[in-house]
Amino acid sequence: MLFLVRHGETEWNLHKRLQGQQDIPLSEVGVNQARELGLHFQNQHIVFEHVYTSDLLRAHQTAQLITKGMSISKFTIEPNLRERFYGELEGEYIDDIVKLMPDYDKNFGVKMQYGIESLEDMQKRMVSILTSIAKVTEGSPTLIVSHGGSINALLHYITKGEMGTGKGKLANTSFTRLQWSNQTFHVQVYNETSRVKVT
Repeated sequence: MLFLVRHGETEWNLHKRLQGQQDIPLSEVGVNQARELGLHFQNQHIVFEHVYTSDLLRAHQTAQLITKGMSISKFTIEPNLRERFYGELEGEYIDDIVKLMPDYDKNFGVKMQYGIESLEDMQKRMVSILTSIAKVTEGSPTLIVSHGGSINALLHYITKGEMGTGKGKLANTSFTRLQWSNQTFHVQVYNETSRVKVT
């Protein structure tokens, strides 16, 4: 069972600045969100055997806080779980970005400007790394902490566009649960937030 978690809130999330691959730490709210999610998993008697996290600080911090007190056999930092690279637009305010590129976050099939990683390239690396993780973990409880854009790109691929990119925003510390069977991902829970304070 794979639990995909978006990292906790950062100050840049709060102020609507585009983070991309900038290494921004969790805010106080984000720290509390991650702790609450960890308690939720413990209350549900979910103990992870494997943890994979993006190497960006906000994701790594989230993973550590969620699993505090758990005995983890394998904790892997995986750069391919990073958020999309937004090139020259990283650090800019979302309101300013949409004036330049109204579809900046859902622009499949468009030639990229400003040094931005294409959605297709991000989606490809996410599908590749999740498939590898699924094969290695073989159904054991696995926590994967990544980012809103990258998780959505993966879900867009898995559901053939019914979920994911262009269909809605993933909340901070929401989780999406996937099952891997017959060499295929199946979405069982999507963007679950009922037990955290969503900002």
